[in-house]
This record gives sequence, C-alpha cells and structure tokens, in this order.
Amino acid sequence: MATQCLLILAGCICTAMAIGAGSKPHFNSSSASSTPHSTIGGGSSPNTNPGKLDYHDDPLVVETQSGLVRGSARVVLGKEVHIFTGIPFAKPPVGPLRFRRPVPVEPWHGVLDATALPNSCYQERYEYFKGFEGEEMWNPNTNVSEDCLYLNIWVPQRVRLRHSGERPKVPILVWIYGGGYMSGTSTLDVYDADIVVATSDIIVASMQYRVGSFGFLYLKPFFGPDSEEAPGNMGMWDQALAIRWLKDNAAAFGGDPDLITLFGESAGGGSVSLHLMSPITKGLVRRGIMQSGTLNAPWSYMTGEKAADIGRVLVEDVGCNSTQLSEAPSKVMACLRSVDSKAISVKQWNSYWGILGFPSAPTIDGVFLPKHPMDLIKELDWEDTEILIGSNQDEGTYFILYDFMDYFEKDSPTFLQRDKYLDIVNLIFKNMTRLERDAIIFQYTDWEHLADGYKNQRMIADVVGDYFFICPTNVFAEQFAEHGTKVYYYYFTQRTSLNLWGQWMGVMHGDEIEYVFGHPLNMSIDYNDNERDLSLRIMEIYSRFALTGKPIANEADWPTYTKDHPKYYILNSDTYGTGKGPRTTNCAFWNDFLPKLANHPDPDYACASGVAETANLGVNSATSCLLVGPKHLLYFVTIVLARLLLSL
Repeated sequence: MATQCLLILAGCICTAMAIGAGSKPHFNSSSASSTPHSTIGGGSSPNTNPGKLDYHDDPLVVETQSGLVRGSARVVLGKEVHIFTGIPFAKPPVGPLRFRRPVPVEPWHGVLDATALPNSCYQERYEYFKGFEGEEMWNPNTNVSEDCLYLNIWVPQRVRLRHSGERPKVPILVWIYGGGYMSGTSTLDVYDADIVVATSDIIVASMQYRVGSFGFLYLKPFFGPDSEEAPGNMGMWDQALAIRWLKDNAAAFGGDPDLITLFGESAGGGSVSLHLMSPITKGLVRRGIMQSGTLNAPWSYMTGEKAADIGRVLVEDVGCNSTQLSEAPSKVMACLRSVDSKAISVKQWNSYWGILGFPSAPTIDGVFLPKHPMDLIKELDWEDTEILIGSNQDEGTYFILYDFMDYFEKDSPTFLQRDKYLDIVNLIFKNMTRLERDAIIFQYTDWEHLADGYKNQRMIADVVGDYFFICPTNVFAEQFAEHGTKVYYYYFTQRTSLNLWGQWMGVMHGDEIEYVFGHPLNMSIDYNDNERDLSLRIMEIYSRFALTGKPIANEADWPTYTKDHPKYYILNSDTYGTGKGPRTTNCAFWNDFLPKLANHPDPDYACASGVAETANLGVNSATSCLLVGPKHLLYFVTIVLARLLLSL
C-alpha cells in the first residue's frame, strides 16, 4: 500500500525533493530602485519620495491603505483586465513570527510592483506520476517559502473606469484554495481569474495562507490560554487578515466592501464555512460558496486534544524535546524556529492516520473555532446569510487511487476481488466497531453481483465520496437551511472531454474548478462548445449569486434546499433541471442510521465469520452467524429492514 504518497484534497502529495527559496516581487520608485517584500515586515521601505511623482493618471496604479500598488493589464476575450498580484497583507511569518498569528503589514512608501506572482506557502510537491499533467497542475508554480502572505486581485477595466466616475461598485468574489490544509496555492494556472472578470461585472481576489504545521500547529494546551505561541489556526487567521484587507481596500479597486462573497473548493470550502461561523470573521461576509467541502466533514476539523497530540509528536520528530512543552515552552519554541522548513514539512506527515486523515486542519481552539461546527450552526443567527453549496458526482475516485495504489491504476479500471474490497473498507474504517464496518459493507454491496470486481471498485469510490464529501455536505446544507439560511445546492456531473485521468474516475473531486474559472472559453484549448456554454452558465451563476444572493433569476427553476425538500440543481452541459438528494439513500445511512447504530454498541457481536466476510448472504451462512448471540438477530433484522426502507 502506498503509505508515503498521500492524497490531498484536490490533489496528492508525496515526499519530494526540496524546493529552493523563492524570488520576491519588488517596489518601484522614481529612481527605479527596488526592495524585496520581506523588508516590509521589518518596517523599512524604499528610499523614495512619491510626492514628486503624479500617479493619478496611471490607470494601473491604485492607492490602498497600505500604499500604492501598480498592476498589469491584459486583454482577455476582447476586454481589458487589470491584474494585481503579490500584494502583501501581513509581515512575513518567519523568524520570531513562525507559528504565530499573522501581523498586519506596515504601510510602505513608493509604488509596489504588483505584477509578479507571489511565493507559494511552504509545502511538498506531487510526484507520484512524474510528468503527468493531471497531477502536475496542482503543484506550486512559484517558489515555495514561509514568506508567502500575499494576495491577488483581478479587476475589469470597465469597473475601474466606472469607479472613477463614482458609479455603483461591484461585488467581490474571494477565492480560497483547497489542498487538505496541507498544500495548495492561489497562483495555480487553473485559479487564474482573468476570464471570469472579462465576462462579468465582478472583481475576483485570492490569497495565500499557511498550510500544514506552519499554519495549524497547536500547542496551546501545553503553553496556556494566554500564550501567543503555536495557538493553532494560524492559516485561518491568515485568511481572515486577507479578507479584512480586501474589505478595507475594496472601494479603491471599484469593489463594494459590503458585497464580499467567499468561494472555495475542498479545504477552501471548509474554510469558507468556518468564516461564516467564526466570531472572528462572521461579520465580514454574508455569502459563501462551498465546492466539495464543508467544516463538518471528517477531515475538515479536529478537536483540541487531537491537534495537541499531533503537535507534541511533531516537536519530538523534528528533534526538539517534547518533555519541555509545559516546563520550558520558550526553549521548545526556540528549537522549533531553528528547524529547517523542509524537515517540518516532511516530518509532519508522520501523524497521517489513513485516507483523508490529514495532520493539519482547523482546530476547536475556543477562539477562531469556539466549539463543534454543528453546535455553532444551531446557535448563531443566519437570517442575512446565503449559501451556494455542492458536490461532484465521483468525489472518491482521486482518494482511493492515491491511498490504495496497490489495488488501483490511474488509466484503467480495476477488477477488485471481494476479499480485497473487504480489506479496503475495514482499513478505511479501522477506528469504527466491527458492527459499524459490517453495516457499511452491507450498505455498499451489490448483492446480486458479488463477483463483479468492477462494481466492487465502484462501491469503494462511492463509500469514500459519500462519507467524506457528499453526505457531510448534505447535512451542512440541511442544518443551515433549518436555522434560517437560504441554501442553494448544485450537483456537478460533467465529465470533461479533455480529462487526463482514466475514464473510470468519472467526474472527480475538483473537476468543476476549470468551469468556475472559465477555462473552456480559452480558445487555445480544445474544449467543445457544450463545455464552453456550461462554463459561461456557471460563471453567470456565481456572479449573480455574489450580487443578489440568488444563483439564477427564476427561483422556480432552482428552489432552495431544505431537509424536507432536498432539491439540487444539475450542472451538466446536456442536462438542465433539478434532482433530489444527492445520494439520498446512502446519505440516510451515514447521517441517520449509522450514528444510531454507533450509539447502541452490541457487546455480544462476535460472529466468527460476520456479514462482512460472508461471500454470499445465503441462509446457511446467515444462520450460523445469527446463532452467536440473541442480539445479533436484532442487528441483522434491523439492518435488512433499514435497507428496505431506505430504498423505498
């Protein structure tokens, strides 16, 4: 089994070669001198006198509260787009600021050259399929560095012109990338928003935030509640500071500070949902778009106890003394700050605990995430909040490929024998009881085609996709709707004609992103007309939602999502309309039946073979299993009846 290659949301990650320190954008001044971004963190600035120069006639210069920035212009689909990349919003989190919350950037003098993509935050690379573009597209395309807290902004020129005439300002969509809170960067080609702003009256922004232990190391229980060292959720504070910077400077770019909508995929979607709930950011935004990721998913948050234990392991693994955590925290932090970035980036994976068991995630810290996400949903006021949320048809295929490479191949389907199917399910849910695992296997078995190995492969993908993504998304949508939020649900089912992954992988996790960012409209890429139309439709949905809180003009065509009426809107070039669910039966199993089963464990459950190991649920095998204990009969009857009821 591929234990060293670990799949990240919207990608995968392997132990890889070190990446060198990154080059940095610079400041321009009247004397053409330049100073690297890192000097901002120290409070120094270029030796210039901008008062001698008149920048007001330069359409590519914007005056922000932090200082002047100069962007670049690009003509896209016949429209001029102004692009500002690498704007610092925080001091570089290096040296004494490593493992601390971000500190706002100090104002600079001169004009910041915002024309180069910023560093990506420190992370490892995907290199399991070397040279394969389907994997390489998720790798950082700029140098990785701990000096990485920068943001990017795309503005239509027509908005800048209108803004100069004091016309109404436009909504801002703020993108938060995914990557399992372990990887990702806003600089990826697939996140380039120039086509979005060329086709819509909207501004798009994105930010870098720290990932992995650099962004989520949690040692607060050892250091005390008042300590500023390794408080956890630093990556979320990075995002929050960037959102605040954008709100404070929205008007300078022609944007409306009261119309900020967050959108993100996977861990980005989980981040969006957290910002809507957190007392730190709840008032900054009113709308959120969550693509294949919500904060209640098993991978998307962790308790303080678990995070602290992972932190303790990292301290020990990088060569610092974990026994000093409570007695000499300053020594521990001094040691941690002396450790090479690469060592931390690699060693943190020692705490990976299985498929989608990432060692970094938003932590219930009592501050940014005060309590369990579902408890927050029930307690807060959501009347002024609107949510657009959704899932993809085949969320699980990425993850079973990378975590079970001994069983699956990238390019072709696998005939998965029944015993291998059972092995994988039992491994994925090894922390559940035998009773729960047998129930999962019963639910995800095609009993009429037990010998069909291709169906077994399909079932494994569905187990992972449903449990980790689709069903948590459904619950999240239901709970928000129940507590006063307008929720709109989409279900993305488009298999792209240019998809580089094997056909068996279907409509994968992250496949919608290229449509959201308008890439099918790039005529240099051979998408078909139907795909271009779908991309235009999705971009219109997003821009309308950001402006009005409704994804389409006619609400009858896309009704709000509720528990009693779980209607979703189909995103597919060949299909228009709504459906119910998605995955109604399987999600009823995960969200309703299995929790009840878990709350009523059966100590007498000791069948020698068990439902999970029975190749055929015939009378003899079932009877021999039922003879083990009287409670087993009740379990068997209950699960069969539940299966029948769920299928009605």
